[in-house]
Amino acid sequence: MAWTPCVGPTLGAILSAAALTESVGHGAILLAFYSAGLAIPFLATALAFNRMTTAFAVVKRHFPVIIGVGGTVLIAMGILIWTGELFELNIKAQHVLDSLGLDFFNSF
Repeated sequence: MAWTPCVGPTLGAILSAAALTESVGHGAILLAFYSAGLAIPFLATALAFNRMTTAFAVVKRHFPVIIGVGGTVLIAMGILIWTGELFELNIKAQHVLDSLGLDFFNSF
């Protein structure tokens, strides 16, 4: 089961792309990859249930710390957005990636 606000826009885009393709096969491949991407985490959890329950136990044991770290990251991101520093950090990160030859945004 997936959460509708997360799935809806992506599924809508995939369905639109599939409807606009030149062949039924290409649309079917798009939908198959989308479905596989949605299903694989659930299937992996089902197949490795014993191992995953151990991992979930670790998460459960450290849940307060995980919540605290997540909250701290959200507060820090909010402050960065509010002050405009996130924009500056993105520009600096892009310059570093460019200097390393990893120009993701201009390679298409």
